[in-house]
Parts: sequence; structure tokens; C-alpha cells
Amino acid sequence: MKKFIKKLVADVKFSDAGTGHRLNEERAPRPSSSAAPVSAPRRPPSADAQSAGAAALARLEAANNRQSSGMRAQKLELRKQMQRQASEERSTSVTPAPREPEVIPQLGLRMICPMCKTSLPKPNMSNHFESCLEKELELKPLETTCIMIHTLNKDEEKLAVGVKTLTFFVQNVVKSPDEEKYKKIRVSNAGVQKKIMPLVGGVEFLEIAGFTRITDDADNEEYFIMLETPTMEHLNLCVQTLQNSKKLAPTLDRDVKVLQPSAASQRYELSSDFFRVTKEDLITEQKRRAEEAERGDMLRTKAMRDRDAGVGMRIYHYTIIRIRFPDGLILQGTFSAHDTVESIFKFVESSLRHPVTFSLITPGCPPLKRERTLLKAAGLVPSGMMNLSTNDRSEFTLLSDELVCKLATL
Repeated sequence: MKKFIKKLVADVKFSDAGTGHRLNEERAPRPSSSAAPVSAPRRPPSADAQSAGAAALARLEAANNRQSSGMRAQKLELRKQMQRQASEERSTSVTPAPREPEVIPQLGLRMICPMCKTSLPKPNMSNHFESCLEKELELKPLETTCIMIHTLNKDEEKLAVGVKTLTFFVQNVVKSPDEEKYKKIRVSNAGVQKKIMPLVGGVEFLEIAGFTRITDDADNEEYFIMLETPTMEHLNLCVQTLQNSKKLAPTLDRDVKVLQPSAASQRYELSSDFFRVTKEDLITEQKRRAEEAERGDMLRTKAMRDRDAGVGMRIYHYTIIRIRFPDGLILQGTFSAHDTVESIFKFVESSLRHPVTFSLITPGCPPLKRERTLLKAAGLVPSGMMNLSTNDRSEFTLLSDELVCKLATL
């Protein structure tokens, strides 16, 4: 078997060696199987073939031109249709209205005029009050002038000095009616210029008491001169009225409202009148800080610490209180920060249709106790929301008919 295989191998090698040759002959190079066969040179096309090819190319180019011009016309027509459609949509479409920004209601203060009992927004009350005083001045000159002196002069120290000086001038005439020196007051006097002239209503009071402002031709000086001595009863009445008059100030309007429950009733802003800082507030705050520095190392009880913590809160003068009734209606009122918790109970009682036993509960806290705790100390400043709880199961609302007629949506 081995011999047979060896013979096959030798035959294969012999056949690969090619044809036989003599030793003295040169061996011809073996043709490579990868070499490309040499082709004969190509003859140029004949004249007929060239003319036929040119005619075929001309026909092909004409066909391509017709096809491209047709496609351009289709694209142009399609573009025109799209433009017409877009213009029609713009003309028929309704422009959406701009969305209005959300308006959060602002709760302001209303005050009641002490003269005419008119309720107005706080910023408008000052001018209205002064106009009421001017109208009343024509009817009751003495009483109105004394009220103006005590009301329109804000500086308490200057007011006290001015009232004392006016009283001094009039009482001098009462004590010595025959002394002419007490009936003549020089306007340029330093005391008059400092204490009487800047005082609102001071000159008017002297004129009502009987003094007349004239200029003396002799020295070209202005004087308050009592030309005729009034009766002692009139002078005493002037002094008593001046000393007994009190300051009048607009009072806070509770501004009672009944609101329907809504999402907007939970969102509102307070006007700056709720926390406007006055000169008196700054003085009070300065004193409080000075006292706090002195108490720094002093041992204090829990009640003392709680009281001091309430004093140190941000200065708010007013608060909005809302009470939600079992039927969902909300009773709203404006209170002073110095009102008591008891005033809220009285406010609710005055708003009920008939007397019922109730309790007021603030969310997350035990029921309020009816006591004389200030609202700012009870944490109900600048606003407070509470629920009214009662065992009364009346089918109608607990609020009075007068308030139900004022029902509104915030």
C-alpha cells in the first residue's frame, strides 16, 4: 500500500514538472496561471455605428429633459397649493385670547369716621376726617377746635406743653381781668413761636377765647390783643373744654363678610396697612431690646419667658380672622392685634341666627379658650383660620339672615 501511494506521489510530481527537455537546452518559462491573456487591439466603430450611437444619445437626452420639466411643474403646483392652504388656515383660525395673569385678592383695612360714622378704606380716612372737622368747626367752634388740638397734633410732649401754655394765657385773664398786660401777647415772643404757633388749632383757640391778632403801628409788631374782656363764664368754659377734650381717632371697621368656600378663599395678600411700622413702634422696639439686654442674666419663670417671646414677634397691627361653619360658609372679620380671644367669641355670637353652644378649633390645636389673651400672643396674627363646632343640627345655616344676604365669593 505504501508503494502504491509513493508511486502516485511521484507521478504527480512528474506531471507538474512539465514536458521533458534535454539538459543542454534552455528551459522555457512556465506560464503563470494569474497572468491575464493578451487581447487583440480594439477596432474603432464604423461610421454607421457612430451615427446610430449619437442618435440614441439624443433621444435619451430629450426624454430626460421632458421628464425633468414635468417634475418641476408638479413641484411648483404642489408648493402653490400648500401656500394657498396655509393662508386659508390663517384667515379662518381664531387667535386665542391672551391668558390673563392670576389676580390674588388683596385684603385692605376699612376705618369708621368718629364724626360721621362713615366707613372708608384706611388710606382715604385721614382727608375725610379732617374735612369733617372743618364742617363741624362752623357749628361748634369751641368743642371742635379743642378736639382738633388733641387729635391733629401727633407729638404728645409738644401737645401737653401747648395745652398748658394756652390754659396759662386764659387763666391769667380770669385771675386778673383788669391787668392789661395779660390781654396782650406778642406773636414774636419765643415761647409763643415755639409752643403756640406750631400747634394745630392753637391760634383758633385764642381767637375763640377773645383774642384778636392785629399789628401795632407803633412798633410794627403783631399781637394777640383782647379788645373786649369776655365773661368769666366763657373763659372758664374755654379752659374746661380744652382740658377735658379727648383725642378722636377713626375706629377699625370689622368689615364683616360671608364667603362661599372656594380655592381662591385660601389665597390672599394683606395690604401694607396691616404691618406698617410707625415712629411709636420703633421707640417701643428700642425699649424692648434695652430691657431684654438687662434681663439677660436674670432668672425668669415660664410665664415671663412666654410673655417676652410674644413681644418679640414681627409688628402687626391688625389681623384677618375667618371662621368656617359646619355648612361650609366662612365668616370673616378684621381685628386689632391687641384684641382678645374673647372678642372673637363675641363676634361669632353677634353673627348667629339664634344662640347656640359652640367651640372654635384651629387646625392641629385644641379648642380655643374664651379668655382675655391677646390675639398676637395666641398666634392669630396676621391671620387666623378656625372651625366652628356645635351640636346644633339645624337644616338652615347658623348665620343671621342679614349676613346671608351679604354672601359673596372671594
